[in-house]
Amino acid sequence: MTSKTTTGRLLRRFLRDDRGAFALMFGVMAIVLIALGGAVVDYVAMEQGRNRAQVALDAAALALQPKIFESNFSESEVQNLAQAFLSERMGNDKLGAKIIATKGNPNDGSLYFEAHIDVPTSFVSLVGVNTLSANVESKATREKLALEVVMVLDNSGSMASESRMTNLVDAAKCATYILMYSEVQDKPGNSNTCIPTASAELVKNVRVGIVPFTMFVNVGANNANATWMDKTGASSTHFDNFDNDDDESRLVLSSGSYTFPTRQSLFAATGQAWRGCVDARPHTKSGTLSTEYLDTDDTTPTSGDTLFVPQFAPDLPSGTGGNNYINNTTAIVSSSYLNNIGWTTANADSPAICDRPAQGATKCTIEEQRTKSNGNWGNPYLTKGVVDTASPINFVSNALYNKAFYGALPPSCACRNPTYGSWESVNGSTSQQKRTGTCASFVPFGLSTRELQERVCKYQQTIGSQGFSSGPNADCTRTSILPLTSDIKKVIDTIESMVAEGGTNIHEGTVWGYRVLTPGSPFTEGGSSTDKSISKVLIIMTDGENTDYNLSNYCNSAMRDLNGKCYNTAYGFPYNSQNTSSGSTSSGNINRLGPMGTSNANLVTQMNERTAQTCANAKAAGIRVYTIGLATDKVSQSSQSVVEAMLSDCASNAGNARLPKKSSELRDVFESIANELSALRLAI
Repeated sequence: MTSKTTTGRLLRRFLRDDRGAFALMFGVMAIVLIALGGAVVDYVAMEQGRNRAQVALDAAALALQPKIFESNFSESEVQNLAQAFLSERMGNDKLGAKIIATKGNPNDGSLYFEAHIDVPTSFVSLVGVNTLSANVESKATREKLALEVVMVLDNSGSMASESRMTNLVDAAKCATYILMYSEVQDKPGNSNTCIPTASAELVKNVRVGIVPFTMFVNVGANNANATWMDKTGASSTHFDNFDNDDDESRLVLSSGSYTFPTRQSLFAATGQAWRGCVDARPHTKSGTLSTEYLDTDDTTPTSGDTLFVPQFAPDLPSGTGGNNYINNTTAIVSSSYLNNIGWTTANADSPAICDRPAQGATKCTIEEQRTKSNGNWGNPYLTKGVVDTASPINFVSNALYNKAFYGALPPSCACRNPTYGSWESVNGSTSQQKRTGTCASFVPFGLSTRELQERVCKYQQTIGSQGFSSGPNADCTRTSILPLTSDIKKVIDTIESMVAEGGTNIHEGTVWGYRVLTPGSPFTEGGSSTDKSISKVLIIMTDGENTDYNLSNYCNSAMRDLNGKCYNTAYGFPYNSQNTSSGSTSSGNINRLGPMGTSNANLVTQMNERTAQTCANAKAAGIRVYTIGLATDKVSQSSQSVVEAMLSDCASNAGNARLPKKSSELRDVFESIANELSALRLAI
């Protein structure tokens, strides 16, 4: 056998032998199998990397989206910021992540990013696939909300203590700057406030309104002729505390061509300009909600009791109260006579403009007496004044002022310039004489204290300059409402003009803040309440509590017995509330605040209830409410717990009620609220 034959045979045997084939095949396939099995691991790693990139890109889009509203917005600059953000959040140098597209659209509020990521492989690299790649996208769309904020700010007298008003002004100004500018800084030398930075820009679509309040709210003297003001006496409360016929049991609103003078005409007659305050509307049910009343809601003022009545504080009779601003300076008769018959206020409350003019058979017959002492006759004094029953009644005369109405005859009378008869002895006495006198135009005497308060004749004369707490504008807040505006100068000027004086009516401040925010009259600057692109916010700040004044340390019992409390407020007097007496000239069974005889504690409770009702109505209208109660531990007419509960319930949630103890904390409180509202402007 040759070697060639042997070699051939061995080759054929090798080719026929399959005993090592599996090992060979496994060796070849092992690489593929390992790559396929490891592909799952590489895929999971790629998905983890993509998820991490997605989260990072979403965060970058949300964080940088507000920049599209900036005037110097640049897509390339934002992309660079987003790239840095993405790289930091990925936290793995082996993962390649690069933003490849950026699109910003200020019109629809969107910012779009697309990023490409490369994830290195551990297993499929064995078959030549060294990386796995993916693209991720993120789009943040946030509508830029319009923001309407009304700050209701306490201007009461207690705000003058402990630098409260000073700190409130600083805090409110700082909040305004935060809301209306893109960037602020501490004001040099005054850490209680802030100012815009030099590079700050005005923020668009932000408007702020201010409602200062005391016992009243000033709606602005420029609104005297607004359609929502009661200029004709249409409201049932318009003529409260006024009368025209020297008879307190009736009020004659019209007689022939005569009509009762409106409050506006009384202001004109006195020479006083209406400062701008209005009375509260009657507490009359107006809507379906249990909290909706004319004085707690924003019912459109169109007619009757829905209209707003200008404040006109009545002149109080001499001896009954502080706001006695019309006095007769010339004595009519001897004071001894007045004391003898009990008409101690007749001189002071009988100005000549209120005399009854000569008309037909009008006649007053008086009797005077005098006494002789040490050979000399003393000054005469009045002992009797009789009105002739034939004197006319219910007539109109222009003799003393235009269209004056004269009704029932007064109980008695006196003459300013009588025609006298001769002196004659009294019962034959040599030291006592009497004489009679007559006059056609006479002074009405014997009027009740209420009639002396209500008679409108006394306003038909110029009364001279009056202070904050006197005259027909008594206790009217000096600073008027500033409706919603984007004019920051007007906002700051209004805040800086506030003065601390007067009482506290949180209810009236709150309801006017609510009305400023809603779109209907009286103030129409507010956007639609159904427009979801507008966020409406009410911030109510007070240094304590609602206050009223049926208290002996504020006035004497004569005043409280006459009217039910010491001061005329936005609700009038308790005497004017639910007065069903047929002899009353008040508005009848209309609920204002009272009724007569209500204790001061219950008057305050009613004010607290109406504050709560107003807040409930505002929240039901979609308004976000914040409350700030400063120094509630120092309240005197309510308990601290009652006041804090009212303010907490008034706020939209517990976190929106702030209760700082010191006025130096006001900046932090206002600043935190303003910062929250700035963030609120962006809604995902």
